[in-house]
Amino acid sequence: MSRRIFYNNRGVAHIYQRGYNMSVLFYSVKDILVFYTLLYKFSKKHGIRILGVVCMYNHYHLLVVARSQENISTFMREFESAFSREFNKSIGLKGRVVIRAYGLSNKMGEKKQREAAAYLYNNPVEKQLSIKAIEYRWNFLAYAKSDHPFSKRIYLSKASSQMRRCLKEVNVILQSGSFINYDFLRKWFLILNRDEIHQLVDQIIVKFKVVDYEELIRLYGSYEKMLIAFDSNTGSEHDIKEDYSEKSYKPYNSLMKLLLNELGFSDPKEVLRLSNGKRRELCESLLESHRTSRFIAETLLHLHKIKPKRKKQE
Repeated sequence: MSRRIFYNNRGVAHIYQRGYNMSVLFYSVKDILVFYTLLYKFSKKHGIRILGVVCMYNHYHLLVVARSQENISTFMREFESAFSREFNKSIGLKGRVVIRAYGLSNKMGEKKQREAAAYLYNNPVEKQLSIKAIEYRWNFLAYAKSDHPFSKRIYLSKASSQMRRCLKEVNVILQSGSFINYDFLRKWFLILNRDEIHQLVDQIIVKFKVVDYEELIRLYGSYEKMLIAFDSNTGSEHDIKEDYSEKSYKPYNSLMKLLLNELGFSDPKEVLRLSNGKRRELCESLLESHRTSRFIAETLLHLHKIKPKRKKQE
């Protein structure tokens, strides 16, 4: 029986979703930008306000305000269906990408909402991907006060013709109400240099503004107080049970670089095109030569299997 999820529209919903069998969802910036711009599209379509989002390799968290439980259900169904379709299409595969039922906890009152926000934004700190919440690019916190936190400012008069063309296409996509797909990202990343790619990524995140930073900051009184609160308190979440995973996600970083720099993949996600047997061989190689855990290696290669819980006997 599927679990029942309740939402009260006087509160803030903390949504937790993971990859199927805890498998990796975000292999590169391309996966994150497709996810992020789809989130923008469907949150606008369904009138969902988002106070927080963080992408964490094999799972993600959202803080949302909605009209009703049905509003959230429709939004999540369409959003996740679209992301799964794009994820699979990008590598020519089929199959489930995320689990069937997401976790949801309703946070009533500003104290509970601040605790949930601190938990979400500090998830990368807890998983050892950053020292402070604001240093992690994919919780989008740094964009609350800067339109280029991870790149140099763009001056259109000095920008290359390739950059200007990319920015123009981003604006066209935004105005059309669509999202940025893998084909656009591959094309743009091929014609831009490293610094320009970082600039373009910052511009996409700013233009497709997903997070209602004003409402988030209101919970704390000021931006400065919010950062102090995040740095001093990682928050808590007792209502959503996250499945077992490693304490540190740092090994994912090094394994992604390994796939690119040593194993010759042009995109880390291309490893999923290998046969099951080849991925098994690679998994054992990673365990032997790179001292990574079986959980990290198997979820990276979509080999991990979660055993079904045994039913208690009467």
